[in-house]
Amino acid sequence: MTKVLMLVNWKVRFCAKKPADLQPPDYYVEEEPYWFYRYFKDDWDVDVIDVRSLPAIESFEKNKLRFYVLQTLRAIPRLGQYDLIVSHGMQSGVVLSLWRRLFMTKAKHVVFDIGSFASASERGAALKLMQIASKSIDGVIYHTSSQINYYREFFPWLIDKAQFIPFGTDLDFFQDGNVKAFEGEAPYFTCIGAGKRDWETLVNAYSQCDTNVRLKIIGHVDEGFSDVHGVDMIPHVPVKSMMSYIKGALFCALPLEVYNYSYGQMTLCSRWQWGNALSRLRSPVWSIMPRTAGLRFSMNPRMLTSAEGFCRKS
Repeated sequence: MTKVLMLVNWKVRFCAKKPADLQPPDYYVEEEPYWFYRYFKDDWDVDVIDVRSLPAIESFEKNKLRFYVLQTLRAIPRLGQYDLIVSHGMQSGVVLSLWRRLFMTKAKHVVFDIGSFASASERGAALKLMQIASKSIDGVIYHTSSQINYYREFFPWLIDKAQFIPFGTDLDFFQDGNVKAFEGEAPYFTCIGAGKRDWETLVNAYSQCDTNVRLKIIGHVDEGFSDVHGVDMIPHVPVKSMMSYIKGALFCALPLEVYNYSYGQMTLCSRWQWGNALSRLRSPVWSIMPRTAGLRFSMNPRMLTSAEGFCRKS
């Protein structure tokens, strides 16, 4: 059995039984495999430390520091208990990586590099910090294939330690047969997400269409769009409500802005699980799109085998 400590850059609900209102990354059930580890063939004993702290500290770490210190301080006394440490995002990995530059641990350290270290920075203190910290990392998993070009230029020592694994969503969760489609007074399509969307281009294009199909922007409210006929803006909604909107939509628009790291992929894959057609702007994140016919895409065996094998190798 492989013992793993996973550091995630969000809050996790620790509970006695599986909740109906949370996606698998967002909850931990005692004595049950966490998140994607339950699909691995062999036994993986996974403990999780999230970013919870006092509200003021959480806010400071997230919005000012942009990485988590207390999370790692909670982890350090326990490092000797594990074979592998997995950080999801360098926000949860940078302090541990610096620690391991000074005090190398028995446990290997693998990072899911969602944000290309410091949002693919090409200069400045953030880049220098990440370069120093990354020298102790044993493996990197990335979800956007163009990130490898960034590594070649700024983190060449990681090339042989990096593995591209396409992002996937949980098929069981997103094919919940109990979710009913939202029934509005008019047909509609959706644009879902709280950030890194080019809403202005989308709304401008929509405003030039002569249609009775409404645009529902979910997760973002902009007073500048309030007078545009046919646009409904809905603040953040629970995930089950979001799934209801997806199921009832004619299609989904996903106007992602251009960054060389992973973002919007959960939104993308969850739409496919419901069979939504997709209208999109060109962006590096589309490297996760399957090259085979059809749009169904989930945590498939090839992806999971690749992830499990890479973690073992690291």
